[in-house]
Amino acid sequence: MESERRSMLSLSGFLFPHLWTSAHWFLLFVCLWTLVSGSSYKQGDPVILYVNKVGPYHNPQETYHYYRLPVCRPKEVRHKSLSLGEVLDGDRMAESLYDIRFRENVEKKSLCELKLTEAEVEELKEAIEELYYFEFVLDEIPIWGFVGYMEESGFLPHSHKVGLWTHLDFNIEYNNNHIIFANVSVRDMKPVSLDDVPGGTLSVTHTYTVHWFESPLTVERRGERLRDFSFFPKTLEIHWLSIINSLVLVVLLLGFVVIILMRVLKNDFARYNIEEEAADDLDQADNGWKIIHTDVFRFPMCKSLLCSVIGVGSQFLTLATAPFFLTWSVVNTVHWLSGSTQALPVSTVLLLLAVWVLVGFPLTVIGGIFGKNSAGSFDAPCRTRNIARQIPSQPWYKHSIVHMTIGGFLPFSAISVELYYIFATVWGREQYTLYGILLVVFAILLSVGACISIALTYFQLSGEDYRWWWRSIFSTGSTVHSGSPHTDYPSAPFEVLLQRFVPHMAVVAEAVLEL
Repeated sequence: MESERRSMLSLSGFLFPHLWTSAHWFLLFVCLWTLVSGSSYKQGDPVILYVNKVGPYHNPQETYHYYRLPVCRPKEVRHKSLSLGEVLDGDRMAESLYDIRFRENVEKKSLCELKLTEAEVEELKEAIEELYYFEFVLDEIPIWGFVGYMEESGFLPHSHKVGLWTHLDFNIEYNNNHIIFANVSVRDMKPVSLDDVPGGTLSVTHTYTVHWFESPLTVERRGERLRDFSFFPKTLEIHWLSIINSLVLVVLLLGFVVIILMRVLKNDFARYNIEEEAADDLDQADNGWKIIHTDVFRFPMCKSLLCSVIGVGSQFLTLATAPFFLTWSVVNTVHWLSGSTQALPVSTVLLLLAVWVLVGFPLTVIGGIFGKNSAGSFDAPCRTRNIARQIPSQPWYKHSIVHMTIGGFLPFSAISVELYYIFATVWGREQYTLYGILLVVFAILLSVGACISIALTYFQLSGEDYRWWWRSIFSTGSTVHSGSPHTDYPSAPFEVLLQRFVPHMAVVAEAVLEL
């Protein structure tokens, strides 16, 4: 009775926060619709171009404020009010000196003149040698480009040239009164050389050009244009291969569980009925899963913890709250020390803490109270033996480690390809838009996990081992197979390991544990 009550309490504590999450999904949908629809302009209306951040091309987790470099900036830097998601993404948008007006072309207009000191020239050279790119934002559309140009040729003698792009050509596509797409290019312009600067100082003039082009795409489809444009490396387009692979696995498992397992159970029932009609002594002549029917409903060890795992999931406490906080602390400290925009401000940290304290925790308590008051009594379908039956020795392929290996590998193999795209979005620069495929993969994951749990539990019970409670969770909750496919940072610097590998592995562990 106490176990059932705790199970109901945990289940309700799991459901109530998810009701709150559903409301936030609606708010997220509204925000995404605002992003897709964009703003409406009239000819001649000013279009604000925000400068955002810069960073190395091959390390998406290392970004800095754009105005950290010696570039053209207004006398008073005014930042855009950012949403929580933009802050978490490392955005630091600020207004710029670019004067862009809707559907009005601009031909090589001067932006500003700078006199760079020797230290500023070296700073720009170092940024260009590390392949720094910049990110601007125009009507919620990101625009990327490289800060400068670097050319290396020959071995003996070795040639090393570094140049700064001082002219940007903005190409903006529109449809009616909406902006569809925007990018920047440096065509037909030569970079200003930063090699062997005489006197240590360098005077440069930054200019820009704006060209408007009509687009056949509607504003509702402008996300397709952004998806097809590739400034960063594209990931492998094998989504459908992942779906086919996972579907084949589901069909095989369902066939095994439904056809083979049902046939085995049918034969078992037929054998048991014959033995009962012959009045055989069940305890002496019988064997298999039916002989332990008076033991399978016995309360397990640590039943309260088991109910918590089934209900709300102890992984949210043990795998998310503590290790994730420690991982974030280390990564955020590294970002703070390096001055990166990936470091969360103190106000954002306090806001996230307030959301958990004022919303998440109270809803969990309310759900627990509701579950406690509505819990029913546990009524086993048969009487439980007072003395537990002795468990016979099991063959090696029925041990817990073998079941965890099989139960962890098959569900993980069903989602491994899709996890590649998710990680490319979370830790890289990809834009994930195929949510329909993600929903199908999630359904496949649930199907595979359920089939594996049923099959492995039957094999355990057929061996007269009634300790199925924890084994049913550990079988498909194993995280053994999450590490090997994702240890792809052996040669990365220590800072990159902290910024990318540690949180990456934490997300892998939690994702697979959800199986």
